[in-house]
Amino acid sequence: MMRWMWLALALALGGVQLGCDEPGVESTNKDSDRDGVPDSEDCDDTSRLAWRRVEAFRDEDKDGHGSGTLQWFCAGDNPPSGTSATADDCAPQDATRWRRVEGNHYTDADRDGVVSAVPAGTCLGPDVSAYTQTPGTDCDDANPQLWRLLSLYKDGDKDGYEGGEPVQLCVGNTIPAGHSGASRDCAPTDPARYQLMTYSYRDADGDGATVPANGQVCTGSLLPPGYSTSSGSRVDCDDTRADRWETAYLYRDTDGDGIGRGPLEARCATTPMESGYSSSGTDCAPEDRTLWAMRDYSSRDEDKDGFWKATPWGQVCSGTALPAGYSTSWASPVDCDDTNAAAHTSWSLYPDTDNDGVGAGSSVTLCAGTTRPAGYAATGNDCDPEDDTRWVNFTYQYRDADADTYTVASSGSLCIGATPPPGYTNTGKGNDCDDTRADVYQGLQGYVDEDGDGVGTGTASTFCTAGALPAGQSAKGTDCAPTDASSWQSLTFQYVDADGDGRTVPASGQVCTGSTLPAPYATKANGNDCDETNPALFLWRVLYPDKDGDGVGVPPRVVMCLDDGPPPPGYSIYGFDPDDSKPGVAFPPEEPELEALLLND
Repeated sequence: MMRWMWLALALALGGVQLGCDEPGVESTNKDSDRDGVPDSEDCDDTSRLAWRRVEAFRDEDKDGHGSGTLQWFCAGDNPPSGTSATADDCAPQDATRWRRVEGNHYTDADRDGVVSAVPAGTCLGPDVSAYTQTPGTDCDDANPQLWRLLSLYKDGDKDGYEGGEPVQLCVGNTIPAGHSGASRDCAPTDPARYQLMTYSYRDADGDGATVPANGQVCTGSLLPPGYSTSSGSRVDCDDTRADRWETAYLYRDTDGDGIGRGPLEARCATTPMESGYSSSGTDCAPEDRTLWAMRDYSSRDEDKDGFWKATPWGQVCSGTALPAGYSTSWASPVDCDDTNAAAHTSWSLYPDTDNDGVGAGSSVTLCAGTTRPAGYAATGNDCDPEDDTRWVNFTYQYRDADADTYTVASSGSLCIGATPPPGYTNTGKGNDCDDTRADVYQGLQGYVDEDGDGVGTGTASTFCTAGALPAGQSAKGTDCAPTDASSWQSLTFQYVDADGDGRTVPASGQVCTGSTLPAPYATKANGNDCDETNPALFLWRVLYPDKDGDGVGVPPRVVMCLDDGPPPPGYSIYGFDPDDSKPGVAFPPEEPELEALLLND
């Protein structure tokens, strides 16, 4: 009805003719599924059954009650399938339940008239009369044929008899086949056994002979082998072993050599004969299984050490042959003590009191074994018979008493063991200046170095050191300035510049200094100073008196100590003035070139 109303509205507004759209012009009122609703307004234009949007709750079990959150669906005239207008379903997956109640409720779901013993919960169905708040006894409320819980025995081995541990089963009026309320099977896991039968005789070892024994055994239709109600033809003297059943009279064979001794004993016999018994009672050594018969001998090794002595003829209890230590002939070697197996050989030895392998004193003769007896040695030169760590004399040439590996010459002899003790050697090293202290070993001479410049002075003293002189001492004693750390040696000089003008004069000698010559001393000449007291005068110059002051003087020449500047007034470096009384006449008339040259100089 709704979609035809939409169709009428569309015709009135637009005058649209269904199926008569203009060629080439797309209609704005297209209805793809022809349900009367344009596609632009249709929420599902592929189905004529849905065209409008509605809100509802999902109803998964389709019981008319929804759950979850409100959702949008595309529907037609009717609500969408699987939806509901309400969200009150407490069991969304169970169509039989949707109503929530308070407290536990019990149900008779199978309608067998017995309420369930298990609560149905608080989410129930529509039938209020089908529920109660009082629990019942129905053990299976889904099956009306089952309602009571019984402890039953099962015929697990399918022998027709029930037994074993009881199991809990939910049943109805009848008990299921293969089950019983009582246990009747004495072997519930063995189909061959199911009932108890009484017996009077027992053949436990299966040898065919029985013994009286009353009891019951779990079996099938017959008594099992080994159980009987009659005694049979033989009475068993030992029903624990199948190899014995008949009584015999034997001698006890204590040592197990096959020959017994003592009174006869009644025994439950075996075949072969029981170990520890024999039919013969002539054993001459009932406690020794290697001996049982008396035999003759001529020689004796009483202590059984392999060394012999002759003895009168006799007899000894033996086995298949004479025992060790007996012989029918004269045997050797001869034993020096046949009462002691550890002594048979004569030894000539020295007492070794300290057991270091070297004896001392006079030799003694001993009867002992093949190994040299303890407390004796083959040699007798022990230098200390009471000390097992020392036995040989050691001659030494050097001593290292303080164990610093440096020795002093000291010869002597020591009683030692395998190796010399520390501090004694025949190899020297150095010459220890103090063999009582390991921290010093080398003797050094030193001079007092008062100013700490590495060079001392005075009389040398000898020090015992660890390789270095003590502080304040020096191996050198040539300090020329003992209290001046900057000077310690005398250096030779050949020249002096006393006035410090950089020019020297010859002057040999020595000066106390440091690593180099100090000013004004030198080993090389620099000029030839004419006046070492005045730094302004250093050059010897030849001059001529110039009385008229015209720059040219006349002889006699004079030698003066000056600097290298102009000559002093009244003197000239030239001495050829023709008339020194006239300043204008300084050159002869005939030599105008010389005059010009000198004037321009």
